[in-house]
Formats: sequence, C-alpha cells, structure tokens
Amino acid sequence: MPQSVILQQAVEDPVLSKFEMGHRRLYYPLGFPLEVQTNSCRVIEAASETWGLFQQSFDIAPMRLALGVRQTTEAEPLLAKSNILSREHLLTVIANADNFLTCDFQRAYSFGWITPEVASDYDTLRYRFLTPAAMMMAAQLALAPVHGALIVRGGCGVLLCGESLAGKSTLAYACARAGWTYVSDDGTFLMRDRSDRYAIGNPHTIRFREDARELFPELADQLLITRPNGKIGMELFTRDLPIAIASGATIEHVVMLDRHRSGAARLRHYSKDQMQAWSERFVNFGSNEVRNAQAHCYQRLLGAGLWELSYANCGDAIKRLEQLVDSGG
Repeated sequence: MPQSVILQQAVEDPVLSKFEMGHRRLYYPLGFPLEVQTNSCRVIEAASETWGLFQQSFDIAPMRLALGVRQTTEAEPLLAKSNILSREHLLTVIANADNFLTCDFQRAYSFGWITPEVASDYDTLRYRFLTPAAMMMAAQLALAPVHGALIVRGGCGVLLCGESLAGKSTLAYACARAGWTYVSDDGTFLMRDRSDRYAIGNPHTIRFREDARELFPELADQLLITRPNGKIGMELFTRDLPIAIASGATIEHVVMLDRHRSGAARLRHYSKDQMQAWSERFVNFGSNEVRNAQAHCYQRLLGAGLWELSYANCGDAIKRLEQLVDSGG
C-alpha cells in the first residue's frame, strides 16, 4: 500500500473504527450463531477449520467477532501467555500491543487486531483469539463452563474432572474406543436454562499428550507439535478416529481423576463441598447476574453421583467406570 494512502487513512480514521472488514462468514461454535468479520482470508480459513463442522442448535441473534489484520512497522514477540483482564461485562485479551481482543458481553460483540504473522499461524490464531472470543461470549449468554471431559454410555453422561495430567482426554478417548460416546475432552459447558444437568462440548476435535502415541496404535504416526500453550502433544479431528461422537449429554456422574503409578482402580465418594469449590473456580468474569447464574447451575452438579477414581491404567479405569454406570451407582 502506498505511503500516501497509509498516511491519509491515519488522518481520516486514526482509531480504525471505519476500517472495512470485507469478509463475513457465519459459523456455529457449540451450536451458537457467530458472525466473523475480517479483512483476511486467513482468518476465515482458520475459523472454517475450527467451527466448520458445527450445525446451528440455538435460534438467537448471532454473536459477532470483528478481527482485523494489519501490518506493523516492528513486530514484537507475543507474550508467552496472554494477559486476560475483565471488569463487569468487558474483557480484554492482550498478547502484545499489536495482538489483542476485547469482548463486550452485553452486546455479544468482540473485536481485535492481529498481525499478519499471527494470522498465518493457525494454531496461535485459533487458540489465543478465535476460540476464546467465541467460547467466552457463548458462556456469558447461556453456559456454565466446567473443566472436564464428557463421555456417554447407554445414555448416561460421565464427566471426568481433574487437574492437568490427571488423564482426562486420554481416558475419555480410551472409553470411546471401548464403545462409549465422546462429547468433549476438557471443555464441557452446562446449559444454564435447563433444570437438569445437560451439558455440551466440542466433539469434533480431541487433544492428546505425547504419551498417547504409546497407548493407542492408531496414533503412533501422528506428528507432535508444541501447542500455543507450550505443551507438546497432538490435536486431531475425531472424524479420523474410530469413535462415536455426540454434541451433548445429561451428566449422571462426576468423577474426579487421581492417576497413580500402580494399584487397582478404585472408586470412592467425593464430597459435595469439594465439588462445589472445584466448580466455582471457573466463575471468573462477567456481570454479577451471570456469575450468580453460573454458580446456581453448578449446584445442580451436586445432584449427580460424585466420585473420585484412583487408577493406574486406562483398561482398569474403563472397567470400573462401566461397573459404575451399569449398576447405577
């Protein structure tokens, strides 16, 4: 672009409020309509890869995301971890001065700017900008997020929770290979407007740690990557894997995972107080009204069977979970 044109734009539109976003596309992350506006084909390509498999499930006005791409004179390196700051209905994600995102939850609208370098890095673009914008807006509209994997057996949903390295994704996939149905690996969302414990997730992708290649033969040839969060692993489409998927399920059991190096798999009751404290860790932003609605939604989880599962290997854990579901408790 000629320097004279750049200077003219800087004078006429110094804060880029009139900048034309020529590409518009409608997607349905988790079933919620989202209009993406951008000046970049790369953003559209990344959004299509991220949400192209979802179908519309909720008849509401579309959320909106305007994400522009602009060249900067001196590109600074991204922060290793984005700074996320929030107050009431506003939230900002800052990767550096030239790569940021701002969300207005009251209007279900987000906008941000990124550099061409970030737009060309699909993993970073999806992980640090596209997915957070869509998931946070959807959560504020209608959901209560839970950090857990959701699987289903005979119509009975089991939520696998636990800290990092507890094996949520690995065990969820192992169960799916054994005939269960897969809903999500670690991003599960309770529906706030229902009286039951129905939850939804992203059944189209699953993420693994590097040791999954040793556990599952079909993953042996998959390439490892360093993900934008710094962890080494894989992200695969479930359409390429030998498992059944579903978009949601009613949670009948919540299982906190405690992976040990040895010993038989063992289930024991998990306290309601501990479960409530675990759930409320995820009420971090939004208006007081939304936070209270999410906290109330988490209380419904306390009506499920609450368990802690100690296990050393997936096969043993699967048998114990099957006994739990088939016996009803």
